Amino acid sequence: MPQNGEASVLSDNNKIHEIDNDKDLYEAFAPHVDTTQITITPSTPTGKKQILKSFSDVEQLFKQTKKREVKLLLRDNNWPINHPIRAQLWPKLCAQHKVGKDMAEGFYWDMVNQDFGTTELPEKPMTLPPFVDAFHCMPYHLTKKGRAVADRIVNVLGYACPDITYSPLLYPITSILLHFMSEQECYDCLASLVAAKDKVFITQTKLLHEVTWKTVMQIANKHAKSAITHLQKLWPGQKLERVFMNWCWWILAGLPFQHIVRIMDCYFHEGIKVLYRVALAILILFHKHTSNQQSSSTNTTTSSTVGDNLKTSSDIENALIEFCKNIPVTPTKLLRTAFSIRALSSQYISRIFLKTEMTLKSRSVLSGTNKQLVRARSSENLPTSQSQANIQMMSQTLTIREKPHPETCRNMVQGLRIFYLYNKTYC
Repeated sequence: MPQNGEASVLSDNNKIHEIDNDKDLYEAFAPHVDTTQITITPSTPTGKKQILKSFSDVEQLFKQTKKREVKLLLRDNNWPINHPIRAQLWPKLCAQHKVGKDMAEGFYWDMVNQDFGTTELPEKPMTLPPFVDAFHCMPYHLTKKGRAVADRIVNVLGYACPDITYSPLLYPITSILLHFMSEQECYDCLASLVAAKDKVFITQTKLLHEVTWKTVMQIANKHAKSAITHLQKLWPGQKLERVFMNWCWWILAGLPFQHIVRIMDCYFHEGIKVLYRVALAILILFHKHTSNQQSSSTNTTTSSTVGDNLKTSSDIENALIEFCKNIPVTPTKLLRTAFSIRALSSQYISRIFLKTEMTLKSRSVLSGTNKQLVRARSSENLPTSQSQANIQMMSQTLTIREKPHPETCRNMVQGLRIFYLYNKTYC
């Protein structure tokens, strides 16, 4: 048996070991993150430990240009929130969407100097660009310094990209990125996402922001029809348009941070369609769990938190946000639900997106209510990069088919009419 002195030494060593283990738990996070509020939970249940892929596995697939395999790998690997892979993985995923040449070394800090006159962080809060949604500047777990860094990045991006006029997603995405990387790396990632041509990541105008929520609403009416009917029965008379206007905040302002991080693993590769799928998954899970609660109201152990929130919520929007905050499924289950929705292809989403965008632009042009749209030679009336990608995707699909679908033909004719009207009126 060890003597008292030896026992004391062993006890001290155990304490030091515990401290080192706690430090290792949060080593993956950037210095400007407050880790005291981050809860580390196992990504998989005990006894079912998953063998996770490494960054070198992902990099190898990129070298072989196997993007589909990368997509499946990202969906299936449930890296915990504190896994060190994201410091390399997220910059790599964002960089693949980059357009043009690499930025010159020191470019970001030159922009900081031009915008602020110094590279030192100001002590006073910065004024954010007008395109930011002031009510949804979520810092998540950033420290005070981390928030100042996020403010500066968003300001510099607005300075470098004056075409951004409305982008409520930009600040939350900035904050999320900063949890796992440096300031300059975060800026580089955002610059790639904003400039992406083949996919939509961050909408940059009010019109495209409206297009996204209307796209989600149309998709939900088809692929989550039972959930929509359930909502209308619970809250009769409430307009769904108002609910779907805030669809992105179910995810970014409602879900626990560990869920958001896993969603971002897929989002940085696949684009905004991942958020569409997650929004539908939230509706489906809300329907399932609230229906179970109603059918077994006498069982107090079944989704009690969900049931209490349902009783106290006066409208659909609050009920959905509260459900997300206390979501009764793991990140793995949420993503599995999102990606198991059938017949929700990229082509289908692109077709809905394009049709919605054309409809909104045609209304604005014909009514003359949108000053940006009726301005001479306004670029707002020209097809966006996403529209061009959608049109190209649709045209490639049509060359394979012998007989195009009548609805597709009507959409294309409508689009041609809009472009003809623009050219006739303003060019």
